Amino acid sequence: MKTYYRSPAISRLLLAVMFAFITAGLIAQETSTCAEKLKTAQSFFDKGQVEQIPLLLKDCLKSGFKKEEELTAYKLLIQTFLLSDKLAAADSTMMEFLKKNPEYVLSPTDHSSFVYLYNNFVVKPVVQIGIHAGTNIPFLTFVTPNSVYGEQDVKTKYSRKIVNLFISVESKFKITDKLEASIEAGFSQLKFSSKTTVGTDVVNYTESQQRIEIPVSVSYPFKSFGKFTPYARLGAGAAIYMGVTSTASNSYTDKSINLNLTGENLSRKDSRVSVDYFAQAAGGIKYKISKGYLFAELRTNWGIMEQQKHGGQTVSVLEYYYGFGDPEFRINAVNINIGYSHTFYKPTKRKE
Repeated sequence: MKTYYRSPAISRLLLAVMFAFITAGLIAQETSTCAEKLKTAQSFFDKGQVEQIPLLLKDCLKSGFKKEEELTAYKLLIQTFLLSDKLAAADSTMMEFLKKNPEYVLSPTDHSSFVYLYNNFVVKPVVQIGIHAGTNIPFLTFVTPNSVYGEQDVKTKYSRKIVNLFISVESKFKITDKLEASIEAGFSQLKFSSKTTVGTDVVNYTESQQRIEIPVSVSYPFKSFGKFTPYARLGAGAAIYMGVTSTASNSYTDKSINLNLTGENLSRKDSRVSVDYFAQAAGGIKYKISKGYLFAELRTNWGIMEQQKHGGQTVSVLEYYYGFGDPEFRINAVNINIGYSHTFYKPTKRKE
C-alpha cells in the first residue's frame, strides 16, 4: 500500500485559496445583508413602523453601505427621527450627514421633512489646502554689466534653464462670495546662464538660486462653464535665499590657445541679497472634483530688489581667474504649475 505525502507548499497554497474564497463570501454576504436591511427599513417606514429603523441602519452606516445607499439610509434615518419627534437625534444625524457630504445638493425626490431640516443648516467652506508642483523659467531685468575688460568690445548673452523645481503648499480662505485670500509657502529653484565674448575669449557663467517663497495673494474666479472655472490672482511676496551656487569657465575660440579654465562650484550667497521681494500676477483654470479642485496655473513673479551685494568672497576669484564681472540685475520668473486643493467645510445649524 502506497502512502502519498502532500507538499507543504501545495498545502499552503490551497489554504490561501480557501481563505480568499471564504473572505470574499463573507464580504459579499455582509454587503448583501446591509442592502437588505436598507430595503427592510424602507418597508418599515412606508408602513409607519419606524421603531426598528435606527437599529437596522446603525451598524451599516459605519461601514457596509455603498455611497448611494449611505445617502438613502441617512435620509431615511433623519425622516424617522422627525416622525418620532426625536428632534435632537434628527439634528445630530443631519450634522453627521453634512460632515460626510458637505457639498450635497437637494434633489426634487427628497422628502419634505428632510428638505425642511436640511434648510435649517448652513455649510461653509473653512479653508482650502492645496499643493502646487511645476517649473520656473527665470529671466533678468535691469541688467547693468560690470566688465573686467575695460573699453574692449564685450558681448554678453543671457539664457535660462526651463526645468527648475517648484513645489509649494497653499492655504486659501473665502473673503466674499467671489474673492479668496491665500498664503503660500514653497521651494523654488532659479537657474540662468550668461556667455560673454571678448575677441576670442569666451566666459561662461551659470548660477543656481534656491529660495523659500512666501506669497500672499487675492484670487477672483470668473464664470464657470461646466466643472471648469477660470480665475485670476494678484499678490506679492518675499523670497528667502537658502543657497546660491555657480560655475564658471574661460575658454578661447582660437584652438591654438590652450588656456581653458574650469573650476569647482562656488557659493555666491554672500554676493546676493538675503531676502528678495516680488509682485505676482497669475491666471489659471480649475476643475471641480469631490471636495476640491484640480488646477493648472501660469504665474509671473517680478523681482523688486537689486540682486548684487558687494564684497562677496568669490568676486575676486571670478574676476581674476575666470574674467567674469558680476553684473547688477533683478531676477524674475515665469512659473507653470499644476496641483490639487481640498476644501474643508464646517456645517452649523442656523440660529432661530
